[in-house]
Amino acid sequence: MLPQKAIEEFKKIYKKSYGVELSDEEATDKANRLVNLYKAVYSDEVWKLPKDLNGEIPKK
Repeated sequence: MLPQKAIEEFKKIYKKSYGVELSDEEATDKANRLVNLYKAVYSDEVWKLPKDLNGEIPKK
């Protein structure tokens, strides 16, 4: 869960970028989804996967 200050910042950025004003509930949902996406993409676990000699993850 993000702090209210982060949600307010997200709402400002979203309105500036898309011209749409979000409710607190919508902003909380979208901001948390964005944070979860970043965590999934940039997780340390991705870098720990076994790789072949070409640096690629082997297919199962």
